[in-house]
Amino acid sequence: MVVWVMVLVLIVIGFTTPAGAVNEGKGPKVNVNKILKGMTLEEKVGQMMMVGFEGSEPTEDIRRLLTEAQAGNVILFSYSDNVVTPEQTARLTNGLQKIASTTRLGLPLIISTDQEGGVVARMTTGATELPGNMALGAGRKSADAQRAAQLTAKELKAVGINMNLAPVLDVNVNPDNPVIGVRSYGENPKLVADLGAKAVKGYQKSRVIATAKHFPGHGDTDVDSHLGLPVIDKSKEEMQEVELLPFQRVIDEGIDAIMTAHIHVPALDDTPELPATLSKPILTGLLREEMGYEGLIITDSMTMAGVADYFGGVPQAAVKAVDAGTDIILLTPSLTADEQIEVADTVVEAVRSGELSEKRIDRSVRRILKLKKKYGLFTDRQVDVDQVKERVGTPEHQQIAQKLADCSITLVKNKNNLLPLQLEKEQKLGIISPYSIQDHVQKYHANTSEMHIQPANPSDEQIQEAVEMAKQQDVLLVGTQSASQYSGQVKLVRALEKLGKPIVVVAFRNPYDIQDFPQVDAYLNAYGFRSVSLKSAVDTLFGGNPPQGKLPVTIPGQYEYGHGLTY
Repeated sequence: MVVWVMVLVLIVIGFTTPAGAVNEGKGPKVNVNKILKGMTLEEKVGQMMMVGFEGSEPTEDIRRLLTEAQAGNVILFSYSDNVVTPEQTARLTNGLQKIASTTRLGLPLIISTDQEGGVVARMTTGATELPGNMALGAGRKSADAQRAAQLTAKELKAVGINMNLAPVLDVNVNPDNPVIGVRSYGENPKLVADLGAKAVKGYQKSRVIATAKHFPGHGDTDVDSHLGLPVIDKSKEEMQEVELLPFQRVIDEGIDAIMTAHIHVPALDDTPELPATLSKPILTGLLREEMGYEGLIITDSMTMAGVADYFGGVPQAAVKAVDAGTDIILLTPSLTADEQIEVADTVVEAVRSGELSEKRIDRSVRRILKLKKKYGLFTDRQVDVDQVKERVGTPEHQQIAQKLADCSITLVKNKNNLLPLQLEKEQKLGIISPYSIQDHVQKYHANTSEMHIQPANPSDEQIQEAVEMAKQQDVLLVGTQSASQYSGQVKLVRALEKLGKPIVVVAFRNPYDIQDFPQVDAYLNAYGFRSVSLKSAVDTLFGGNPPQGKLPVTIPGQYEYGHGLTY
């Protein structure tokens, strides 16, 4: 008898369903309207919160956010130790979904992360490292963008992450952009639209929610919205031809989520210092009514200076964002659990005071619940941790990633056919780079020395040390990372140029570095510093991978969009 009671208890615990969800066959039949009708105001607002926390396993803070604030969504970061290894991440997401299932309604969580590929990736150790968007833009194959998205989605889904805050649809028309750069497919709106639409298709077909960002377009800025409020001073017509074009394309093709940008666009809303995230004319008037978007709107992090420093701090800004048309407020671990709960409480109070209507809240919650239903989150809550190794970072996935990177490498300059490198055994090759590539180089040339420099600004001491090392070499191979934004890197390359030795520069991030040292003998763009890009770059330098990429941006005054040499 005791055994049967225990079995019955386990069945009840394992198959608890929310009000409005009825078990039929393999899973619950979800009635969104019935669930919504049975929700308290606090539960509704909780569904509009995407919260963050620190820890590699469920903590008391996240338990409070999911139970007390009744948050319906979670974002994971690597810097907060949420994402360490694939197996650990799978255990974490299982634990989070289990906590959510214990709440009154037991609604499932949307669990998101930023796995853009390239320079922005949260899951790296044990996972497949993919080249980023601009690398794919250089490869020019829209099918590759879909292939990369499908691969990413498979690995995210295997660890319980059901939303990716990607793809980036910003059109990077400003070489001085400090925050987008290689995260964009390029400067051509049609290229961005074509590759972006294929990426969205890849994610959504693989049952991971795609999130196009950052609306209405963060590509023509020279201020990082993490640090301040960028302003785009363009007409609406100019925006429609460039920034808005990729978003319209994915809207027409059925994108399920769009993330807002903390940028000020006076032509779209001339309210002083008002970010798009808080603008009703932009989110409701433009995005919903003019562009016909019916999916989910999620804010960029509300803790970024581009919005947090305005309109009374995060809680009041959150109210304004909801009023503007946002469905999900994105918070991060930079706020404590108490501070995140305060955001939810402030939105609740705004409804009770009449500043926001409950009907407005209901519209957002209905969208959220419908999306959770569409992606099967009510039934597909747990992942098999034992299967993660067979699904994440597999040899097959690694091979695909390497082929994608191989297609991206762009040879911009090759004076006197210095490349591919054909060195005699006794010739000394000196590598000065923020990233180690010596292991890849060794199979081509053993007589090699390598010195690591700081990725951003090498010190005068480091520069002098590099010069002394370079004096002993016959050929120099120098790696840079967005050198146009860091004077120390430019100073380093110019100091090395004075030695009069053959010099090859490989740009491991933004492709514009050659603007600051146009006299170098050879120049290659890798568009990223992940392992696959490092290997592809080295293989190209030595002729093992003939350069195939074409510039997805213009290098002002030097090389046009579409330029690319080969061997």
